[in-house]
Amino acid sequence: MQPTRRQVLNLGLAASAGVFIGHAAAQDAPVWPPPLRGAKNGTVTLRSDRFLEVPEAVAQARRAQGAAEFTVAKAPPTVDLAFHGNLGPNAIGRRLWSSWGDIGLASDGKVYCGIGDHADDAGGDARCFLYVWDPAAKILTQVVDMNRVIPPQPGRPAWSKVHAKIDEGADGQILFSCTLNDGNRAANANFRWTKQLPGGQLYQYDPQKRQTTVLATLPGAPRCTATSLYDRQRNTWWCNLEVGGNALYGLDLAKRRPVFQSADGAVGFNRNFALDRAGNIYFNGPQSNLWKYDRNTNRVAQTKTNFGKSPGMRSSSRESRDGQIFGTLQQTGQLFRYSPARDNLALLGPCWHTGDYVTVAELSPDERFVYFLPGAHGQATRSGTPVIQYDIANNRRKVIAFLAPAFAQTHDYAPAGTYGAKISSDGSTLYVNFNGHPTKNLPKHLRPNGFGMCAFAAIHIPRSER
Repeated sequence: MQPTRRQVLNLGLAASAGVFIGHAAAQDAPVWPPPLRGAKNGTVTLRSDRFLEVPEAVAQARRAQGAAEFTVAKAPPTVDLAFHGNLGPNAIGRRLWSSWGDIGLASDGKVYCGIGDHADDAGGDARCFLYVWDPAAKILTQVVDMNRVIPPQPGRPAWSKVHAKIDEGADGQILFSCTLNDGNRAANANFRWTKQLPGGQLYQYDPQKRQTTVLATLPGAPRCTATSLYDRQRNTWWCNLEVGGNALYGLDLAKRRPVFQSADGAVGFNRNFALDRAGNIYFNGPQSNLWKYDRNTNRVAQTKTNFGKSPGMRSSSRESRDGQIFGTLQQTGQLFRYSPARDNLALLGPCWHTGDYVTVAELSPDERFVYFLPGAHGQATRSGTPVIQYDIANNRRKVIAFLAPAFAQTHDYAPAGTYGAKISSDGSTLYVNFNGHPTKNLPKHLRPNGFGMCAFAAIHIPRSER
């Protein structure tokens, strides 16, 4: 359960100030990411009426039969945007800078997010970082370099992604787990694990001490995870165990011992869990069925809900005070509402157009809206990178902004799809960790496909629009 030795990294004041540590400076490679024009401390702020212009492609797509209706906000948001920096030597030549997991909102209002380079994970030449956004200072700072937590060793794997969720634990520590380009390959012979790194691990970052610690090693190593969920009330961390069949696993963080582990193969489509207020976990089982982990019986059982043509949930919100969980379905691109108490699923129509890929759904603090961004896997720019506010009471979709055209015009950058979004505690700001690409002067190995240059955005929603 526990790692063979406790690994602690003191990142020091230099890392907290955004100075890259652990690599010699590259003398001949161009700076990557390139500087943002007009940036202050690495951040630009943009408010543009162009955010409210409907792209021609969207105007055509909205006429398709069955397309979801939408309105556009009357007042544009103000958006702060920063690139993830301090990527190490020859950052421009790395395989694919990208972000794949949900971000975390801490109780002090700061936001944590991760990126990786999708590089040679088996050979040990990959990079993976954690950052924190300070909303007061409007600065994005790198705080964790995983190659300092787990120093590179020839022939040993290196982490290239943060795919599972990032959460603040009950003790204020930041919880996260890293993975490979494809965690299902962890048991392949070319991944030579060691006692120091036997497979996937749960890490915690201490914001006060600026230290990263190994909290636990996933059981049955080598196993990795791309999917997690934290039950803060019960201080329990849940994840899907990849390799050898998907399994649901829960870890009591106070006692440092498992509370449950399902049989391999119990989890079907393995990219999302939902949590109700009683502490029960809902997950996609085989054959598009919804399954439930019952906290009282400590067992899993199939519910009466079936997702039909979809393999299951791709995103889900917290449970609202009136007992509803909102989210989106894989493949069909439908919005849904699920009542755990009644085991009832209601489809609310396409999330965007006739259905689109949405990986995160955020319920607003006042529970009036669900926020989401369609086109997660690099496809958002086809629709201008819309930010959607779904009005629960009226079943209406409103575009808060089309981000891509304005940022392409002003900063030569196209914010594209996202796997991570969080709404501030007062409901005024939507934080998004973007994949994206430059719109000019692309390096030879990059294409304008929504990947290769990551950015963090704070989208300030006008009071009149919420």
